[in-house]
Amino acid sequence: MEYVPRDVEPEIEKWLEDREIILIRGPRQSGKTTLLMKIREMLLKRGVDEKDIVLVTFEDDLERMKFEKNPKEFIGFHQTKKTWFLFDEAQYVKDIGKILKLLYDTYTDAKFIATGSSSFDLTELGKYLVGRVIFIDVLPFSFSEFLRAKSPKHEKKLIELRAETQLGKVIETGFLGEFNSYLKEYLKYGAYPRIALEENESKKVELLKTLFSNYVEKDVVARFGTKYREPAILLLKTLAASVGSPVKYETLSQQSGVSYNEVKSMLPLLQDSFVINIIKPFHRNISTEIRKNPKVYFLDNGFRNNLLGDFSGSITGQTLENFVYCQLRSKGKVNYWRTTSGGELDFVVGDLEIAVEVKKAGKTSRSFANFLSEYAPKKTFLVSLDDIGYGESNGKKYLKVPAVCL
Repeated sequence: MEYVPRDVEPEIEKWLEDREIILIRGPRQSGKTTLLMKIREMLLKRGVDEKDIVLVTFEDDLERMKFEKNPKEFIGFHQTKKTWFLFDEAQYVKDIGKILKLLYDTYTDAKFIATGSSSFDLTELGKYLVGRVIFIDVLPFSFSEFLRAKSPKHEKKLIELRAETQLGKVIETGFLGEFNSYLKEYLKYGAYPRIALEENESKKVELLKTLFSNYVEKDVVARFGTKYREPAILLLKTLAASVGSPVKYETLSQQSGVSYNEVKSMLPLLQDSFVINIIKPFHRNISTEIRKNPKVYFLDNGFRNNLLGDFSGSITGQTLENFVYCQLRSKGKVNYWRTTSGGELDFVVGDLEIAVEVKKAGKTSRSFANFLSEYAPKKTFLVSLDDIGYGESNGKKYLKVPAVCL
């Protein structure tokens, strides 16, 4: 398949010549190995000699065992005056954090770049590699990357429209229907690269089922044991049906059949494996605003649809809200706002840098007006599928914008 450039490439290139270890994290099949091969190409184009680039996959048990037995001997064997070590699937190496710290401190003429598919193990790296590592997350295709693969002309146009949106301008385009057609496909099957690039729809579904099975067996069961297999599946199915609703652990426990304590312990683990994100409430008024109950969103809608067993392709309010969350997470810390009396705003980004309400039909609510009467965000968006224009509430202006253009 033709290589699709990833959004994270400029960030990786920025750190290629520095001493820091680059650790590329992300879920299985999100394109990390392909990106590692691309990094190899980058180095060759920069004039690095091929013999100075050492690519190792730790899925190869013989290589992993050799490396684990004596890391310094392994590095010393391959070391040249300046060597680039590219380690794929680093999570398979026992005590990888300790080992990378040792190698970083010992070999000043070596550059280490590693990939890891689950942060169940890799989060431990932080305590060993403080000041020594740059974390870069590689997730399923963003909508821009998806268009890059499907129709570069549409991606170029979308970049122009988004630039107008960020300037607070009403966009004018005759291409919205085409963008939403791509959006429907993007949300139906998700955007794991192998699945997004597959043309056959039945194969897409089978690939999603396989991806989910591999996730459960290799990330959940392999790490925590078989007792977590069924609870993880039950909990994920319950979460898939309740995207965008404040989480109450007691309710999740009742609906999934998973014990209260297991729910509380498993949610962070599911987040660490790049399946869900947990967002917390935004609050300033302690007496009237919810402060505890988080919300959950999925990082890939195809993964969620597989859990629901629904590939109808309809864009529901939940689906659109989940998409908008994924769009916003690159813009800063994302929270939601909710009052004890039931008022709610879907997303608050940063310290009121951006406020977003998602309404499939594009109509405001009393909650939206209440938030704007209480707060003064720098930018406010009412997001729908196709509404475009300006609005005003309590004397404060907001921009009506299609979800794809946010």
